[in-house]
Amino acid sequence: MPETQTAAGTPIAPIFRAVLGLEVFFGLASLATIGLFPEETATRFAWEIRSLAMAAVLGGLYFAFAPTLVLQFLARRWEMIRVIIPAAIAFTTAELLATFLHWDLFFIGTLRFNIWFASYILPPPLLAIMYLYQQRLSTEQPVSRPLPRPLRSLFLVLGGLLALDAVVGFVSPAYLTSSFPFPLTPLTARVLSGWVLVLGTLLLSIARENDRDRVRIASPVLILLLPAVAVQLVRFGDQVDFGHPRLWANFAVFAVLAVAGIYLARGDWRTTMR
Repeated sequence: MPETQTAAGTPIAPIFRAVLGLEVFFGLASLATIGLFPEETATRFAWEIRSLAMAAVLGGLYFAFAPTLVLQFLARRWEMIRVIIPAAIAFTTAELLATFLHWDLFFIGTLRFNIWFASYILPPPLLAIMYLYQQRLSTEQPVSRPLPRPLRSLFLVLGGLLALDAVVGFVSPAYLTSSFPFPLTPLTARVLSGWVLVLGTLLLSIARENDRDRVRIASPVLILLLPAVAVQLVRFGDQVDFGHPRLWANFAVFAVLAVAGIYLARGDWRTTMR
């Protein structure tokens, strides 16, 4: 897999572009099932989610992340997508562990389970290999447009808190199931914790990258989280406790991130994608 380092950055090896394409396929497959039909998880998803609000939220999260999955596949340089990879590794690893811990609840042997299982057992090693290989080829690029210090600090603090919250929720699902705006089971609590972990890890990765051009590709996630999740919850509002403090705390975080995402999205997208 010969690659040429240029002043603009490191090209993505074809085999790893295929891995990114696989991620797009898995993400869109989930979007086409739970994202569009949260009330039909018993016949369309890898396991049955009895709480329609929970299924709808998962669908909203897939909606929020879908544009970034496509953008990272289309981008041409490693340095422009590197910010996403640690978060993707953390997320797929967490969801794989949740699958093993609750194996008996899945529709084992069905096509929908096989797609689910492949989407979480393949990415962790493939993405880790991709990261190590591409980083070995990459040379240190100067930071041309650093993040404002307050914004970088915000990403560090929120990212750390969200990652910690995710770990606690994953290790001890009762932390979430005992008090949440809608019903959760241990499995859905762990799956949801995986999504919180991907967001926390992404924020920490953005702070580490510290370059507006090199983190711009993550901005759609930050912008879309609030509207995607809010719309899905409203669809099944009769199952949601809209007075729950955890719900409004999450909405407040999503609103802050949406403003930050709009700021990061401003600029020359050609620099990010070329």
